[in-house]
Amino acid sequence: MSDQSIVLICIALAIFALFFVSLINHRQMRHKLIHQRLVKLRKKVAELEELSVEVETLTGSRVITGILIDHIIDLLDGMLELAPSSQSLEITRENALARRDELHNSEFQVQLNRIRESDAQIARAQFALNEAGVIIRKRQAAGRLELSQMNQLIEELAWAKMMAAVVSLVVQGHKSMGGTDVLRGFSFYKKATQCAMEANSTDERRHKLIKELAELANNKRKALSLDLMPEAQFNPKESSEA
Repeated sequence: MSDQSIVLICIALAIFALFFVSLINHRQMRHKLIHQRLVKLRKKVAELEELSVEVETLTGSRVITGILIDHIIDLLDGMLELAPSSQSLEITRENALARRDELHNSEFQVQLNRIRESDAQIARAQFALNEAGVIIRKRQAAGRLELSQMNQLIEELAWAKMMAAVVSLVVQGHKSMGGTDVLRGFSFYKKATQCAMEANSTDERRHKLIKELAELANNKRKALSLDLMPEAQFNPKESSEA
């Protein structure tokens, strides 16, 4: 074999080796990027699962909760395209589907609970409702919701955002009144009234709410009507508002 042939063979082997190393590096980089993407999406799914539970208790809405779960399922479908053999993703998706089916079951009772113990908790609840609104708007923009339905759901979220503050303040007022700190109790009722008056909600129930809150603040009633505030566990014992 001539020296020229040996040189050509060596060059060919070097090119092949470089190509092989490049291919391995490309696969490793792709695997790394997919892994990083999946880690990020897993965190997002976990956050959305917590969000859906929070929003469910704040709105009592099967529809809004169902939309958030659909959004989670869509994310999981995309993740399974990146990692089709992932059993953990399959299990998470099956759990999300089961929860969505549970919402469609007429026997399933959505537990409404808008009571939050502090201003920080109220702020977190309102942030969660804002996040739900962002998702609903995105899904409408993607053609997954009708515009009229989106507007209705956004109004429900606006009402829930207001009521997260109002109900929590009223409960704090009830606790203060029960603890004989009457002045502090009335201050909470007045703060709740101001919150309802300043809220960005066009819900027709708002007028009745403001009226009853003003009556609370002026000692003309002891609790809100149950249709406005079914969270009655902290209502004064002598109250029979309905």
